[in-house]
Formats: sequence, C-alpha cells, structure tokens
Amino acid sequence: MFELTVAERHILANPKMVLFTVLSVALAVGVIIVLIGLTEGYRENLIENTVENSAHVTVDPKEDEDYIRLYRTLTSIAEEYPVVLAVSPRLVGRAAAKYKDNVEGVTFIGADPVQEDLLLRVREDMVWGDYYELRFKRYAAVVGTDLADDLELKSGDNFRLTRQDVTIQVKAIGIIDTGTGLDQTLVYLPLETAQDLLGEGDVVTEVGIRLSDIDAAPTIAADLNNRTQYKAESWQEKSRDILEQLDTQQIYSIIFYLLIFIISGFGIANTMIMIISRRTKEIGILMVMGADQISIMKIFILESVILGPPSALLGGGLAYVAAKFIGTIEVPAEIYIADKMTVILDLGTFLVVAAFAFLVNFLAGIYPAYKASRLDPVEAIATE
Repeated sequence: MFELTVAERHILANPKMVLFTVLSVALAVGVIIVLIGLTEGYRENLIENTVENSAHVTVDPKEDEDYIRLYRTLTSIAEEYPVVLAVSPRLVGRAAAKYKDNVEGVTFIGADPVQEDLLLRVREDMVWGDYYELRFKRYAAVVGTDLADDLELKSGDNFRLTRQDVTIQVKAIGIIDTGTGLDQTLVYLPLETAQDLLGEGDVVTEVGIRLSDIDAAPTIAADLNNRTQYKAESWQEKSRDILEQLDTQQIYSIIFYLLIFIISGFGIANTMIMIISRRTKEIGILMVMGADQISIMKIFILESVILGPPSALLGGGLAYVAAKFIGTIEVPAEIYIADKMTVILDLGTFLVVAAFAFLVNFLAGIYPAYKASRLDPVEAIATE
C-alpha cells in the first residue's frame, strides 16, 4: 500500500508538524482525562461521605416535636426490615468547648458506641484511642482532629462542654479523622452524657439506619413514614440538591470536553492545510504518476490517523502526572468535602477519550485530504 508509505515519509520529513499535532491532541486528551477524573473524584467523595459517613435513612422527630422520646420502639420497628444492618439512636446538638484559654463551637453527637460504629464505621476513622471506650467511661469524648488542634488538646486532657447553663467536664480519650469539614467541630459522647448536657431527659434528635442495599433507602423511608408519624428521609432525599447539581455539572462538562476537542481538531486541520499548500507540487507529481483522487485523500487521512495513538498515549501520561500532582493539593474540607483533591484515573475513561481523539484526528484530516485531491495536476506542478 503505497499511500501508507508516502504518509509515513511525509510524517518523518516534518518533525515540527508532528510535534505540533501530537501536542495539541495530547493536551486535549490530558485535560479531558484529568477533568473527568476530578469530576468522578468529587462524585466519589460525595457519595462516600453521603452514604458511608452518614445514615442511609434518617428518622427525625414528629412535625410538632423537637425530640424523639420513644426511640427504643422506633428502633425495634426499623430492625424488622431484612435489609437493615444497624440502627443507632443519636442525640445531636451544639455546645461550646473550652480548654485552658481556647474556646470553640462544637457539634456533639451522643450515641451508643457499638450501634454508632455499626452505622458509620466510626472506629475506622480513629487516629488514636478506641471509640468503644465510651461504653465504659461516661464522662469521656472522642474529638475531631482539627478541633483538637484548635483547642490544643492532647490525649488524656480534660476539657469542658457548655450548653446554655449546663457545663460538664469530659476527658479526651480519642481523636477521629473523618476527612470532612466535620472534623473542625465534632465531639462524640456517650448517649447518656449528651442527654445530661442537653437537659431534656431520655431523648434523641434522630435515629440513623444503615442498609445492606443503599438503593432501598427511599422505599424503607416511605414505609416508615406510613407506619409511624415520624419523618424518615433517605440519603437520596437529603442529598437531592447536590446530586442534581452534579448531574447538571456533568452535562456542562461534556459540552466543555467537546469544545476542547473541536478546537484541537481545527488546529490539526489547519496544520494539514498548511502542509498541503507546501506540497502542492509534490501532489501534482503523484497524480501525474498515476495516483488518483482517492489515493491522495488516503495519504493525508493516514497522516492524521497515524498521529492519533502517540497523541493519546502522551495525553494519558500527562494526565497521570497531573493527577499525581493534583492529589497532593490540600483544599478546604468544608468546600470540597474531602481534605485533598481526588482524581480518579480509569482505564475505561482513557480508552473512550483516546478513541474520541483518534476520531478527531480522522475527521480533522478529511477536509485537507479532500482539498489536496481536488488539485489540478498541471497547475500543481507549475506551482513554485
């Protein structure tokens, strides 16, 4: 196939053209892979923090009440569902934490350590200490990493929690790092201790439920609403706005990716047109020697197609390096959900982007190839 031989010689004879074309496509491939990776990383962090670090179904008090008093009965009802793995009554509130001269606003969560760990896998996030110690030490607390830094708390330090006119002293027996903005305010307490701080008796503010099938959450929530007068919400309902925002963002991202590839394609087409204008005489000679219009088109289309694979590989390499660098950047956890940016590099994503880059190279070469095939041999040879 002489067209392939001619195309290869053209490429080897124009290293600057090759470099420009390969770089333009590689940058497009790299940018798109990284952007897709960032989007997927954000989505994964969101799902992980929404699904893994929160209850799949949350039951709140009745419409005219502030607290759930019959939470043991509600727990028994929830445990009847086969897909329920754990049920944890929780008392969540706000207080002020003071250690020496340091004062910080905190969110305290009172719960039974065993049930809470089954619900949220709390022990997996412990930096030091054992969350289960709260079963045996009533006036003890597990503190978020950032909060401990702000208060300058160390292992075994006693600090005070104050809510309205109630103050209790607790000992820091552990530090937890959830990787979210909650670490700046989080204080875990035994349920009885949180109830003492609240001063409302044997109550909770919510009941968290963990399921073996997270997709069953809306069904379980709806059934609980029918069976009880409490307000049950699935994690999908609680995160509806964020999930819808992500879906909208994905649409805009796809449009952005297409624009990047279109711009890259115009760059390739422009380069090929410039090459044809410099090879007008050579094209005329090929046509005089017997090459027809189809052969001329094949030559220039092959040139653009041959450059596709190295462009994709280089783009993948650039994306990998960029992803490793981006993964070291620390960001505010309250904004990005995690404390570091996450880029998920997926082989499937690379293959799809590489295939699209190959298609762009092919399409970008069609018009220049057609233009070359339409040249008049006599006029082309006479061109200086």
